Amino acid sequence: MERVTYIVGAGFSAPLGLPVMSNFVEKSKDLYFSNPEKYPVFKKVFDQIKELSYAKNYYSTDLLNIEEILSIQEMADFLEGRRLSNDFTSYIVDTISAYTPDLLPRERAANWYSHVFGGSRETEALGLFVASLLGIAFESGEGTRIVDDTVNNTKYSVISLNYDMVFENYADFLSSTFESNKANNVSFETDSYDPEWRNCHLAKLHGSVHKGDIVPPTWAKGTHPSIVNTWKNAYQILKNSNRIRFIGYSLPVADSYLKYLLKSAVVDAPHLKSLDVICLDGYGEVRERYESFFSLSNFRFKNASITDLAIAIAKGSFLATADIRGGLSHFRNAEKVYDEFMRS
Repeated sequence: MERVTYIVGAGFSAPLGLPVMSNFVEKSKDLYFSNPEKYPVFKKVFDQIKELSYAKNYYSTDLLNIEEILSIQEMADFLEGRRLSNDFTSYIVDTISAYTPDLLPRERAANWYSHVFGGSRETEALGLFVASLLGIAFESGEGTRIVDDTVNNTKYSVISLNYDMVFENYADFLSSTFESNKANNVSFETDSYDPEWRNCHLAKLHGSVHKGDIVPPTWAKGTHPSIVNTWKNAYQILKNSNRIRFIGYSLPVADSYLKYLLKSAVVDAPHLKSLDVICLDGYGEVRERYESFFSLSNFRFKNASITDLAIAIAKGSFLATADIRGGLSHFRNAEKVYDEFMRS
């Protein structure tokens, strides 16, 4: 059995319209000025950001990047014995929630398998990608139901650096839209590490908007005991992975915490076979950072987006499965399609 772990950054959710670090402030301002009464806390945050601009008189700092803002703010809060202010937490949660697209109930049609999630091309493609990670197949008769895809011998886990609920929303949609005879619920394992990898793990290293437990992507992650268990689970996941794949994550220089997590886990990972990266890289800087970090001979880099990969897997596996006319749509060819995608 192969065990594959995807490490996903903001580039995973960006095709759905969610903000990334570099445009977070800009998109939050668009949200605020479209309806100031709905987001009164935003004004307080913008005022705090304005106060931080005083630092620009002395240091080079980018106050349009939310990570830079949170790092400065959290340093002050930490030294004064506080956590990140509730205003900033609400600001992050509200912004991400507002830009997270709703998944629409589909209308039953002969070609339902081309429009499972009833949304845009990006929404559909990412949804099918998430479905492939959950180890399911769709059986169509008088109705359509979800079944275990026991033939697929690849098990998946996800380590997310995002706050959003994209993975959970897709799983909830599948669970509420289709009947299921799957042995386990159509959901992610989020609370503990399962050595058997029966369900797809989902470890969110920065917390989640669902719980309002936001851990900013800053220098002070070690001061947040609420995510210690999640990091322990992530360590176990990485340690027991055969293949690790990064999607939409540019490996910023400042993210030393993730590098040390990877190094500590890989030291104890005797079965690790490959490391892959799929990330948009206009100037070659991202690839250069990864190549300087990894020394594995079979490291591969692909200048592409998650949408490119998801569409390839959907077309090459789910939508093109030989069994579809017989009423079974599955992702058994997903790994073959993935390898062809990386080599193309």
